[in-house]
Amino acid sequence: MILVTGFEPFGGLKRNPTAEIAQALQGGAIEAAVLPVDYVKIGPVLHDLLQRPWNAVVLLGLAVGRSQITLEKVAINYRGPVRPDNAGYLPEVPEIVSDGPAAYFSTLPLDRLHDALTSAALPAAVSLSAGPHLCNTAFYLARHTLESQGTPCGFLHMPPTPDLACAAPPLGFEEQVRGLKIVLEHLRPW
Repeated sequence: MILVTGFEPFGGLKRNPTAEIAQALQGGAIEAAVLPVDYVKIGPVLHDLLQRPWNAVVLLGLAVGRSQITLEKVAINYRGPVRPDNAGYLPEVPEIVSDGPAAYFSTLPLDRLHDALTSAALPAAVSLSAGPHLCNTAFYLARHTLESQGTPCGFLHMPPTPDLACAAPPLGFEEQVRGLKIVLEHLRPW
């Protein structure tokens, strides 16, 4: 089984396509979950989800300023004062896990996934860091929880869909679902 997560809407957006992309693949060997955009709630929600044995965990987040499916390389033990969460909260302590390591690398085969996406004519890139907001927090917490289990885990930033009218060139919902299917296919066996 593979866990695929997306996020609920945030920042005034009426929808977050990452939740819909994850849910579009729900069924069979894929389980979808929607994460809260909430610094207090996200830890317990992820902890509960990660208690089950997974063959892989793929977390998705929306990057309104990007035009590519972006494979994130590193989760850092830092949450910066970028913007408040959906509850209006900004964390006062910058560390995600007070005694955790400075960073975790993705354990997904990023180069192979990048090649598969670009071979399928989908815009893709590899990025160094998931940034200092909740996307990085989710990525770091998942890697921290799964570190001793050896479960492959990584984070993909998805570009906006055309209906969101963001500044970045959009990528259609169907293309994003196709991209995630390609990623999951390359994580077999599951």
